[in-house]
Amino acid sequence: MIGEIGPEHYEKILRLNQEFVHWLAPMDIAKLKYVLSIASYKRQTQDGQGVLIGYAHDANYPDHKNLRWLRAHVRDFYYIDRVIIDEKAQGKGYGRRLYADVEEYARAQGYAALACEVNTRPNNPGSHAFHTRLGFQALGDVDYPDYDAALRYYAKPLRS
Repeated sequence: MIGEIGPEHYEKILRLNQEFVHWLAPMDIAKLKYVLSIASYKRQTQDGQGVLIGYAHDANYPDHKNLRWLRAHVRDFYYIDRVIIDEKAQGKGYGRRLYADVEEYARAQGYAALACEVNTRPNNPGSHAFHTRLGFQALGDVDYPDYDAALRYYAKPLRS
């Protein structure tokens, strides 16, 4: 079952974020509350075993490098910022269900595309394959030496 993220999920989200911090930006409780205050999609499944947080392309998040890059390359998109699936829950379809839910949400809001990024350094081959299977198309690769990371940006059209 998919439901809203509540305060009862914060500890688990922070633990999972730390577990996968090599692919995610670091997050403390203040950052989590800030991101959730911006997000219009903030849902979890199975009591926080899977989490997806997203917001519109025009969200007021001025220092977000990924949003800046995507705004220059994609029009009218809904941004998937953070997806975390507990390692023990991977392979159970939670990610696929959350993506179907956010896609339904974005379509209902009238967005033209879903957009996200996946690490290429350190590489996350499972996430690249997952996004490709769901119909996301690679837009470009960007190296961020200041963050010691490289990313591949993806988008999935929601309109024909």
